[in-house]
Amino acid sequence: MSEQRADLLRRPLGYWSVVLLGVNAVIGAGIFLTPGAVIADAGTLAPLAYVIAAVFALVLALVFATAARYVRTNGAAYAYTMVGIGRRSAIYVGVTHAFTAAIAWGTLASFAVTTFLQVVFPDKGWSKETGFLSVKTLTFVLFILLLLAINYFGNRVIAWANGISTVGKVLALVVFIVAAVVTVLATGRNHYHLAGSSKVYGGPSTYSIFGFVDVGTGEFASVVLAVIAALYAFTGFESIANAAEEMEQPDRTLPRAVPTAMVIVAVAYLLAITSGMLLAPDKIANSSDTVKLAAAISNDTVHTLVVIGALVSLFGINIASSFSSPRLFTALAEDGLLPAAVARKRGYGVPLLAFGITAVLAIAFPLSLGYDTANLTGLAVIARFVQFLIVPVVVIRFARSRKERWASIRTGRLLGTVVPVVAIVFSLFLLVSFDFKGLLTSSGGSPNVLAITLLAIAFVIAPLASYLVDARRTSTPIRD
Repeated sequence: MSEQRADLLRRPLGYWSVVLLGVNAVIGAGIFLTPGAVIADAGTLAPLAYVIAAVFALVLALVFATAARYVRTNGAAYAYTMVGIGRRSAIYVGVTHAFTAAIAWGTLASFAVTTFLQVVFPDKGWSKETGFLSVKTLTFVLFILLLLAINYFGNRVIAWANGISTVGKVLALVVFIVAAVVTVLATGRNHYHLAGSSKVYGGPSTYSIFGFVDVGTGEFASVVLAVIAALYAFTGFESIANAAEEMEQPDRTLPRAVPTAMVIVAVAYLLAITSGMLLAPDKIANSSDTVKLAAAISNDTVHTLVVIGALVSLFGINIASSFSSPRLFTALAEDGLLPAAVARKRGYGVPLLAFGITAVLAIAFPLSLGYDTANLTGLAVIARFVQFLIVPVVVIRFARSRKERWASIRTGRLLGTVVPVVAIVFSLFLLVSFDFKGLLTSSGGSPNVLAITLLAIAFVIAPLASYLVDARRTSTPIRD
C-alpha cells in the first residue's frame, strides 16, 4: 500500500462523514415497527409524538457529544462516568449498559424472527406463538446460533452486513414514501382523519405514575405514551459520539454534525409516519404484523418491497448487535469486573463465553414478555435511562471542573448546563411516565416472575456482584 493511500485511509472523519455516521446509527427498524403503537396512543397527534421524541433524542445526542469532548477513550457512558464521577458509579453504568445492550439485541432479534415467520410462513400462525417450546422460540434460538456462526467465521461480514442493512432500510423508506405520495396524488383522497376514530384511537389515555398510580385522563397522557414508543425509532443516537477519536476536530465537528444528523432523521421519520397516516392509519394501528408501516400499502409488490427492506435492515442490525453487545461484557472482564474467561476469544476473535451470556439474556427477555412488541420496545428505551440520567450529570461536572486538562475545553452555559439539565428533567419525566405495571405483570394481572427476576439481575444483582468482585481484586473499599 502506498504511503499516500495509507494517509488517505487514516484521514479523520470530516463533518459530512460524521453526519452520515449519525444518520446510519439512528435510522433502523424502529420506524417500521413503532407507528402502530404511536398512532394507537396519539391518534392524529402521532406526528407530534415523533417531533417530541426527535427533540429529546437531539438533546441527549448533544449531551453525549459534549461528553466525548472531555473523554476520548472507548467505553462511551462507562468511560465518561469513570472519569467524571468515579469507579463505583462507572461500574453500575458499565454493567447495566451491558445488560441493556443484550435487551436491545433480544428485541431486534425477536422482531427479525417474527417478521421472517410472517413473510415465509404467513398461513402457519407461527409468528404469533409465545411459548417456550414453540416453533417461534426454536427459530429464535437457531437465529442466534446463525449469528454466532457469522461472528465465529470472520468479522469481515460485519462490514458488508452494515452496508446491506443501510441500503435495505433506506430503499424501503423511499419506496414507501414515494408510493404514498403517488397514491394520494392519483386518487385525490387521504385518510388522515381516520387516525382519530374510535377503531384506531380509542380516546385519551390515563396518565399514571410508573403505571401504578392513576393521575388523570387526557390527550397529554396519550402523547406521552406515544413519545415513549416513538423514542425506540431514535435509539442509537447515544452511539454517534463513540468514534470521537477518529473525527476531525471533534470539539467543533460533533456539536455541528449531531444536530444535522438528527434533523435529517426526524424529517425522514415525519415523512414516513405522515405518509402512512394519509394512506391508512387504521390498518397500521390494527395490524398484527411486526412491520406496521407496510400495512398501509395495498399494492402487493410495494408492500413486499417494504417488508423485505425492513427484514434486510433487521438482519443487518442483528449482525452488528451480535458483534458489539458481547464486547461490553468483554470490556467488563478486561477491567476485572467479570472473570477473565469471559473475555477469552475463540475462532476469528469471537468471545464465546461473552457471546453466550449475551445470547441467553437476548432470548430470555423477549420470552419473559411473550414477544409483546409494545413492551419490548418500551423496555429497550427505558433500560437505557441509566445512561440518559448519568451522562448529563457527568457533563455538568466536566463543565464546572477546574482541572487543567479540561481548561481549554469551552462548552458554554448552553451545552455545559442548560442542555444537560433539560435532558435530566425530560428523562426523569419519561421514566416516571413509563407503564412499569404492564411490564412487570402478565395479561391476567399476576406478577410476571420471569420479567421481574431478569430486571432484578440486570439492575441490582449483577452490579452488586461486580462491586464484590472489584473489591476483592483491589483489596480496598471502592470509593468514588
